[in-house]
Amino acid sequence: MKRICLLGAAIAGVLVLGVASALAATTGTSKTKTTKSAPGTKVACVAALSLQVPSNDTNVTPAAQSGTEGGAVACAKLLGRGIDTMTYAMADSGDLVGKWQQWFNTGTVYGTFTLTPSSNQPSTSQSFSAAGYTGTYAVKGGTSTDAKAADKGTLKCATTDSVHFVCKQSGKLSLPRG
Repeated sequence: MKRICLLGAAIAGVLVLGVASALAATTGTSKTKTTKSAPGTKVACVAALSLQVPSNDTNVTPAAQSGTEGGAVACAKLLGRGIDTMTYAMADSGDLVGKWQQWFNTGTVYGTFTLTPSSNQPSTSQSFSAAGYTGTYAVKGGTSTDAKAADKGTLKCATTDSVHFVCKQSGKLSLPRG
């Protein structure tokens, strides 16, 4: 029993010294280092989205004139994995225009997009409700450490059932990091 108590006291002493050393190292004047992704750093994201049921409805309406899609997004290291939503409406031209937002551990990034229906259907499509879209997106800002995000690029989305979408976004990103 005496050995266990001595061992516990020795471990506690080591922990106290380690904590005191760490505190002493951080109490002096310190400069916060700010890093920034290189202007125009290439970034690519892939989102798996599903059409969301409107709050005043009880079912999903594929090919609706407006709506919201939501799901998971995976981006390059700079952003990582997160959640993505896209709210869209069909313009008179037939294009889908809207806003999007992505939530990551470091903050959120948001912006606008325009998608034009593609004449090329997905190659694996055997469904009447399959569709492809190509277009552009722009980052309008962000929150937290992603607050000054700036980006623009291309956006390609495809669906085989007008409910589940895969969207690939690629562009150049400037993202100040603190």
